[in-house]
Amino acid sequence: MLGWLLVWGFWLTTTGRYHPTSGLAVIVTTSLVVAFAAASYCNHLILVPRLWELNRPWGYVCWLTVTTAIFTAIALAIIRISYFEMFGPDTDPYGVYKHFAIDYFGMMVHVAIAALIVWSTRAYARMIDRRTMKAEPSDPPKSPVGREFEP
Repeated sequence: MLGWLLVWGFWLTTTGRYHPTSGLAVIVTTSLVVAFAAASYCNHLILVPRLWELNRPWGYVCWLTVTTAIFTAIALAIIRISYFEMFGPDTDPYGVYKHFAIDYFGMMVHVAIAALIVWSTRAYARMIDRRTMKAEPSDPPKSPVGREFEP
């Protein structure tokens, strides 16, 4: 959670001046970061264990695409409604498509970075776990099949 709060703070300070009001900057940043986080959690808690780890890569890719598209669409709907309520309809007839493409690209980048962070921290935890699981000198030696040797 702290990581996502840092991401939120980064994007709010980086893009806040590009929105007409600070309230809209908060709405846009919050909706996008919540969507990024939700898609990342769905990826790591649902899609990876149920599809990727069971060696179903095509199912994983398809469901990841659907999941990220849905969360992007929800965030974009919140943003568009907020802008519409404050400033009226968008003058750009292709605005929704351009913004969806931009936000979807951002979604995939954030989900990929979150996946890299999760993978690397798990690998590091396994490495640390192996180091601390060394046998004590007083432990009896074990055979390769798990039974203890009788001296």
